[in-house]
Amino acid sequence: MKLKQLRYFIEVAHCGSQTSAAQRLNVSQPALGLQIRELEADLGVQLFHRRSRGMELTPAGKELLGRAERVFQDLEDTRQAMRSFAQRPRRILSLGTPPTPGKLLVPSLLRALASQDALTLALHEGLSSDLVTHIKSGDLDLALSYDPPPDETRLSAALAHDDLILVGPPGELGGGLRPVDFHTLGEFPMVMDSPKQITRRLLDKMARQENVTLQVVLEVDSVNLKREVLLSQDCFAIVPRGLFQEAITEERFDWAPITAPCITRTLYLTARRHLPVEDFHLILDTLTPIVSDHIRGKDVNWRQP
Repeated sequence: MKLKQLRYFIEVAHCGSQTSAAQRLNVSQPALGLQIRELEADLGVQLFHRRSRGMELTPAGKELLGRAERVFQDLEDTRQAMRSFAQRPRRILSLGTPPTPGKLLVPSLLRALASQDALTLALHEGLSSDLVTHIKSGDLDLALSYDPPPDETRLSAALAHDDLILVGPPGELGGGLRPVDFHTLGEFPMVMDSPKQITRRLLDKMARQENVTLQVVLEVDSVNLKREVLLSQDCFAIVPRGLFQEAITEERFDWAPITAPCITRTLYLTARRHLPVEDFHLILDTLTPIVSDHIRGKDVNWRQP
């Protein structure tokens, strides 16, 4: 059974005669008749009653007509679907991320988006405060950022609450089993972000509210540099667990949760004002189960928002 035979069969069925069908198909009547007879022989059934007034479908012919038309409709649908891929312009979305979500979320995000042939992510690492500025200026399409200031002109969705921890030299903090009360944080010499950073502003605000004076011995914004300073000095830092988990597992750092109160940041996905909503939701819907996996895995101090 060939597609050409099915096409000839459909035309004869619609015209009701081989003569009219041959004219519409621009083939000779004998050639058309041969294709119909070969189709009947191949299927082992009679498809038409051949009468003096024309060709009339048999019950088998009526069944085949519906199936044959669906075959050609499926072929056309497939052609249109493939044409849409060929014509779809390739989109490049710029995504900014701080170090922690960049390490924990971006590799899985890229794997999940690998099937999106028309989409490419251009990645930029930075601090949350800088990324929010780039979103506002339009230099970035999307950003993962902590506690961005409210702005009704931006698309925004909360992904996770992140409870910060205290890290320090090995053997100093109980391996995560002994929580540290916020009000005792002033007893630890601290390496902290500079005052312009979102997390530092949060810590300073909470310290004022709780009447705690923090011992800031050094200010370092770079995460990698902060890690090296902590390794070489008997200092402590308030950090996201996910960014230090590998070093904690290797026992290069000890750690403790902070309580009464917890120090919590909220991770958001934000987007520039005029980004198409479908692009925002594509990234959001892809990230949400990745975040949930980390929450269940207990390798971070994240909670559902």
